Amino acid sequence: MGVMDDSLTQIDPRVVAELRRLPARGSADLFVKLVGLFEISSAEALAQLQIALQISAAGQAAAICHKLKSIAGNIGAVAFAREVGRIERHCVEGDLARARDLLGGLQAAHPTLLAELARS
Repeated sequence: MGVMDDSLTQIDPRVVAELRRLPARGSADLFVKLVGLFEISSAEALAQLQIALQISAAGQAAAICHKLKSIAGNIGAVAFAREVGRIERHCVEGDLARARDLLGGLQAAHPTLLAELARS
């Protein structure tokens, strides 16, 4: 686990406000549903990314990052998404050691990010 960068847990309030304005089917609002989906999919993606980096599967790691970057950005976790993008670039460039280093920070920030999203 890396040291947590507090900026990785910041949520863009404009994105949250936009999502909260959208109508949703059922009783829960769309943002709450999206946060639940993000919690599951991001945890899976981080685990898959760790494995891909451990086995030096750069292409697979970059693909996982690309997907995770999109879902994080869509929920308002723009700093987290930006950091995932940095890892993706390192994977594409073949610098897996740096990608592994940055992954520790994402993993450390993830629980706090989920808590911030739940409070948003």
